[in-house]
This record gives sequence, structure tokens and C-alpha cells, in this order.
Amino acid sequence: MLLRFFRLRHQPRLLPRFLLLALVLGSGFAHAQPQPDGGEMTAPPVVDPKRVITEPVAPDGSQPAPGERQDGFGEQGDMKPVAVLQKHGEAGWEDGFEAIVQALKDVDAELKRLGLTPTALPLIIYTKTDDAGFDFEAAVPFTGATTSKPQEGFELAASPAGKAMRFTHRGAYDAMDPTYEQIANLLDAKDLEAQDYYVEEYRTDPRTSSADDLVIDIWVPLK
Repeated sequence: MLLRFFRLRHQPRLLPRFLLLALVLGSGFAHAQPQPDGGEMTAPPVVDPKRVITEPVAPDGSQPAPGERQDGFGEQGDMKPVAVLQKHGEAGWEDGFEAIVQALKDVDAELKRLGLTPTALPLIIYTKTDDAGFDFEAAVPFTGATTSKPQEGFELAASPAGKAMRFTHRGAYDAMDPTYEQIANLLDAKDLEAQDYYVEEYRTDPRTSSADDLVIDIWVPLK
């Protein structure tokens, strides 16, 4: 399910929960299927990169922009689908944040090469975790048009969309374990089951913000 940063060698008491959550996540983000009538989060569809024309999603007034959003912990919310350029990555727990930042910089460079314009702060979509590390998609929303195909390792797609529970973390990326433990405890207490991936939506830019000043909304889609 979730709980990415419970390092087994540092927190052995969390072993049973980690194994359960890693097992749920093991099926991977690519296997999530769209549910047009069910209101669940859906995986991004394949986008033809030969001719891509996108428009920003117009605000509907139901939610403020991420940077203006109030913190939350377990409230229901909606993720709006937007066009993204994403790059798959893998990382160990010790160098996870550095790997994410580098992947985002790579996406920035590819957007520039394609002539596309970033429109919002990034999303990190976690697809798999185990005791060695995790798999993720580093996604940056964009607008514009291109007739060029992304280079190998990059993909034009749509961001996850639908109803989910939102949890806010403030502070260092490496200090997120307690937040994820609280999320798992809340889901357990309410007998809720998450889908097989989750999303971190950054409200401060991880490429430039101090590690201690990060603000991240964690979106947990429910089954």
C-alpha cells in the first residue's frame, strides 16, 4: 500500500506493517485501470507523442491551487488530471531524495528540448517499495505543443486523477516515516484499503527548497 521510508535496518519494529504494504504496492502503478464512473484514481493513459496539444486544467473553484491549499490529514479530495512528462526512476532508501531531484531535473531538460512549458510543481508517483528501495515516476505538468517524440526513458502521459485521501507533510523528506505511520494507522483504524500506488504532490519546489522547508501533499487513493 504505502509507507515508503520505513528502513528495516533502522526500524525493525515496523517489519510486519512494511511487508504488508510493500506486498500491496508490488503490483505496480501501471496496472491501475481507469474507473470512469467509480470516482477512483486512475492510471495515466498512453498519449501519442507525435502531436500533443495540451491546455491547463481550468480551476473550478472547488479547490485552491496547491501553493494556497490548507494542510490536511485524512480529508477527501480530488486530483485533477493534467498533461505531464514523466520519467521512471529507481532509488535506494539512502539516496531517495537525491534520485528524485535528479529525475526532475532530467524531466525539466527534456521539456525544454521538446519546447514544452512547465506549469506546476512536480508529482512523484510511487509504484513499488521493498526493503532495498522504491520505484517511482517523476512527473512535471506542462502546456504547449510538440511534434517530437520524447527520448527513451521519458513518457507523455496524464497525471493520476480521481478521489483520494490527502495528508500533508511539512519538513524534511528523510523525516517522513512518522507521517506515513500515522497514515497507515488511520487507514487501519477506519478499515480502509488503499490502491496499489500513491502520489506525493509538492507544494514547495524540491529542486530549490531547503530540505527542512518542504511541504508535500500525500494522496492515497482508496479501493
